[in-house]
Amino acid sequence: MAATPTNVPEGYVSLRDVFGDAIMALGARDPRIVMLDADLASSTRTMKFKKTYPDRHYNFGIAEQNMVGAAAGFAISGYIPFVNTFASFLTRRACDQIAISVAYPKLNVKFFGFHGGINLGEDGATQQAVEDLAIMQGIPGIRCYAPIDGNDLARVMNEVADVEGPTYVRLSRFPSPLLTPKVASADERAAACRLLTEGDDLLVFTTSTLAAKVIEAAAALKAEGIGIRVLGITRLKPLGEEIAAEAEKFAGKSIAVVEEHSIHGGLADGLSALLDGSGIVHRIERIGVPDRFGESGHPDALLEAFGLAGAPLRERLKAAARG
Repeated sequence: MAATPTNVPEGYVSLRDVFGDAIMALGARDPRIVMLDADLASSTRTMKFKKTYPDRHYNFGIAEQNMVGAAAGFAISGYIPFVNTFASFLTRRACDQIAISVAYPKLNVKFFGFHGGINLGEDGATQQAVEDLAIMQGIPGIRCYAPIDGNDLARVMNEVADVEGPTYVRLSRFPSPLLTPKVASADERAAACRLLTEGDDLLVFTTSTLAAKVIEAAAALKAEGIGIRVLGITRLKPLGEEIAAEAEKFAGKSIAVVEEHSIHGGLADGLSALLDGSGIVHRIERIGVPDRFGESGHPDALLEAFGLAGAPLRERLKAAARG
C-alpha cells in the first residue's frame, strides 16, 4: 500500500482525516450511529471511533456483502449504520446488497467509499474506483456526494446524518487544499454548486478534490487571457436546479465537465440529463477517465496521463474555450 505523505503543505487536509473527526462528533451526538468496517479501520480513520465506542463498532473483515446486509438489519432495528471501505470494494462487490437490501426498502444507511478515482496511485486498477458513482447513481433512491475539500466534507457529514434514506459519499485519499470556508455550525449543509473561479470564455463543472487541479489550470489560462468559470459540484444526485441556471448563462457556448471518474455515468451524464430536461442546448466537453481501467503510478503523474491535471488539462480546456 502506498504511504500517505508525511510532509503535508499548510492548508491541505485529507478527507479521511476529516471523516474520522466528523464521525466522532456525530457519534457523541447520536447514540444510534454505529460504524461498520471491512478490516480497514486504520485506512478509513475509524480507529478512534472503535476505541471510544467499542460496542458501536463492528468489523466484518473482507466480507463487504455481509457488511451491507448487516447494515440493513441495523437500520431496520432503528440504528443509523455508517458503512465504510474502499469505494472499489464497496460498489463492485456489494452492489446487489446495496440495491436490494438497502435502496429498495429505502433504509437509512450511510455509505462511504474511500480512495475514489485514480489518485490512489501505485495501488493500481484493482483498488482505483473509476465507476463507483455510475454504479451508485444508477441505483434508485441513493443520494450521492463527492466533496471538493475537507470543509465541504464536514458540511456533507452534517447533511447525511440528518437526511433520511440511503446516501453515498465518495472520498479521495491524499491531502488536498482547502477551497471552501470553514464550517460555521452543525446545521450548515453542502451547497448545490459553489463558484470557485470567475470567467466568461468557458464554464467548467467539476467535483471531488480534483477541483483543485481545475482551479490551477484556470489560473494558468487566465494568464493567457482565457477566462474560465469553475463551479464545484458536491451533491451529484440529485443535482440542484441552480446548476441549470448557471448553464443557462452560457447558452450557445461550450461547457466542460472535469471529473476523476469514467466519462460514462458520472457528473457529465447527470448534467446532460438535467440540461435535457431544462431545454438548454449545450455542447459538453467530457474530460474524465475514458472507457478503461486505471493503472499504477504516482498520483500526480496519473492525473496528467489521463488529461486531468497540468498541461494536458490546460490544453483540453483551452480547446473547449475556443469551441
